Amino acid sequence: MQRRQALLGTTAVLSGISGCLGLSTSDSSLREVNVELLNGAEQAHTFHLALETESGMLDWESHHIDAGGDDEVTITPNGDVSLVALHGAVNAFAGSVDNLDRDGPDREYCLQFQFIYMDSSTDEDAQMAQIADIEC
Repeated sequence: MQRRQALLGTTAVLSGISGCLGLSTSDSSLREVNVELLNGAEQAHTFHLALETESGMLDWESHHIDAGGDDEVTITPNGDVSLVALHGAVNAFAGSVDNLDRDGPDREYCLQFQFIYMDSSTDEDAQMAQIADIEC
């Protein structure tokens, strides 16, 4: 009998908590995009970045990176936006990374990308990739 009462009490407590948790969640929203720029070339290069959202393309940003240097760029979209893609260009390379559909709980999230440029003597002189989708 005591075991049944303990189970009923636990169920009631968990039901109450789960209702509160449901009230505290909000719609998913993109807080920021972090892009690590890596220049593996023997000379300086300028990297160009732009976010594309469902409402259109945001302004292009340019970042000069010294030979063998790196930099982290944070782009903070204004308002509640849905990211479609990150676009990038350096020298003759132009590419993009499409944002994958996100499943899971509603939350604020941040995206992390890497944009790497190497000497043109290598087979792949540039790469762009999404490396993380994290809770901020």
